[in-house]
Amino acid sequence: MEITNKQGLPEALVTAVRLDPYTRGDSDYSVTELLKPPRITALTAMHKDKLVDDASDRLWSLYGQIVHTILERANQADLVEQRFYAEFSGKRVGGQFDNLSIASKTLSDWKFTTSWGFKLGQPIKAEWVAQLNMLLEILRRQPQPSAIEKLQIIGLLRDWSILEAKRTSDYPKKGVVTVPIEMWSREQTVSFIEHRIELHEAARKITEDKDLPLCSGEDRWAKQDMWAVMKGQRAIRFGLCFSEKAAEEMQRKNADTRIEFRPGFSTRCNSYCSVSDFCSQYQTTLKGAEDEISEGPA
Repeated sequence: MEITNKQGLPEALVTAVRLDPYTRGDSDYSVTELLKPPRITALTAMHKDKLVDDASDRLWSLYGQIVHTILERANQADLVEQRFYAEFSGKRVGGQFDNLSIASKTLSDWKFTTSWGFKLGQPIKAEWVAQLNMLLEILRRQPQPSAIEKLQIIGLLRDWSILEAKRTSDYPKKGVVTVPIEMWSREQTVSFIEHRIELHEAARKITEDKDLPLCSGEDRWAKQDMWAVMKGQRAIRFGLCFSEKAAEEMQRKNADTRIEFRPGFSTRCNSYCSVSDFCSQYQTTLKGAEDEISEGPA
């Protein structure tokens, strides 16, 4: 993939992005690949010689690698950043974990991410839960498996604000958050991995974009249409509604408010998908409508 520098970033940063050491190793699939939508991985293979990405779009990933380097230096007793392999449905699957504490029998994944995903009551991303359980099953299949009793996500909140923590009850109270993750049964995990392999294998055999499975709303990180009950420039408490009727009912209970419509959009397609330029689903179905939203009325 070609890496451009349209934003004029310092050359040292661009070079660091271009020299990303990530590899899936000697595997047919990595855990990360299996968790991606089959449409994206298939289109990536179809257009690998044409793909272009800008260095500015990879900065958060680069910063996350910095965190992992620091953790590797800090952890002397734990296993850090190691890759293992196991076979499922005749395919070799590789996965690299962030941290395995032998003493506490805990497998941890570190996320350099935003505060939003760790607000009180906000469910942890299903992809993160699946990732840790897949890694756990790979480790269980090693010749000398580690005894693991706990899974956890450690969120390093890159946008954490002490002021927001003081004034908002559901906002994370610290810039680092640890969340325990449910351990699936082995049957559930193996079934999940085999199903993901089946989906990706089927997509690999398809040669035409139009025949590929479509990305779901969840795959596209689609945001629902919302109606915000506004007072001044901010939505009131509990003022974000998923229907206009609910917003109107809330407005009747709150004087001097107005309703603002916030149309949904596909976050991944718009900002985080390297194959969106080659994707017929996005180009013919989603892009026109979402360009209209971003440009506003004529």
